[in-house]
Amino acid sequence: MSFLDVIAALGRRWYVTVAGLFATAALLLGASTLEPPVYTARGLVLLVPSQQMVGKGGNPFLALGGLDLPARVVVAYYESDVAKARFTSGSPDSEYVVAIEESTRGPVISVDVTDSSPQGALATLDLLTTSVPVELRRLQEEVDAPETAIVSTLVLAKDEKAQADNSGTVRMIIAATGVGLVVTVVGAVAVDGLARSRVRGRKRVGPPEPVPADPPVADPATPDAKAGAKPAGPKQAGPEAAGPEAEHAQQADPGTQTVKPFVARPPTVKLPTLRPPSVQPQPGGDSDDRALPPWHNPPPESRERRRDEAAARASSAESR
Repeated sequence: MSFLDVIAALGRRWYVTVAGLFATAALLLGASTLEPPVYTARGLVLLVPSQQMVGKGGNPFLALGGLDLPARVVVAYYESDVAKARFTSGSPDSEYVVAIEESTRGPVISVDVTDSSPQGALATLDLLTTSVPVELRRLQEEVDAPETAIVSTLVLAKDEKAQADNSGTVRMIIAATGVGLVVTVVGAVAVDGLARSRVRGRKRVGPPEPVPADPPVADPATPDAKAGAKPAGPKQAGPEAAGPEAEHAQQADPGTQTVKPFVARPPTVKLPTLRPPSVQPQPGGDSDDRALPPWHNPPPESRERRRDEAAARASSAESR
């Protein structure tokens, strides 16, 4: 089936097309409701080396090489189930991911928060970024690290406005639109093909032949039947049509009369009389009314024999 055939089927079955479009619109509304847009916020936290590592008058950024391991320990804590249940308890739709920022070679921790509302995303991000130095200090104190050797943190960047992420909603809308349009086209083409096949079947079979009705049978008890009146119907059933039972009843009761069907006879056409030349009347003589068929054409010898026989009979009559 070509593209033009599909368009023609959609036009012929417009009611299916309209119903499918309404169903597609309902699917779009449901998709946007089931998958609303989410809001994301991001922050970056840098681990700063201790005073013991930097030294007096040193630059902390030049001593970041040995802080990769403490950064991974912090990331492992925040990715645990206990930490996730603690920091997402304020919003049931809140999610976060704490990981090492791969775009840098230093001990930079990235915090990505997702929530159904921008306020919830920003609140969770603030909670996480403020808790990173606290949790990092707690972990170091548990291993009895001296004060001069404790690693601190520095917030490099933090979003102040959450960004809307519509990727999930767009995917759901595209899927709903595709499903609705495919179902609409397939339904319209299927209904059109079924309707056209039924029409072709009716044309091939033709209208049903009418069943002849049973001819009315004259009641012999009525005065019209006894008087021999003709019935009003087009034809009446005779003894042959009534079957052997009616014929037996008629033989048992001779006084019963059966109305015979009226049969129209064709008119009689009288053909002109043709006579052979031998019997044609002579001019001025008596007319001969003998009518011989056109195939009466005896041979010449039989005619001469008959003439001689007629002359002999005449002579014999005169002699008598």
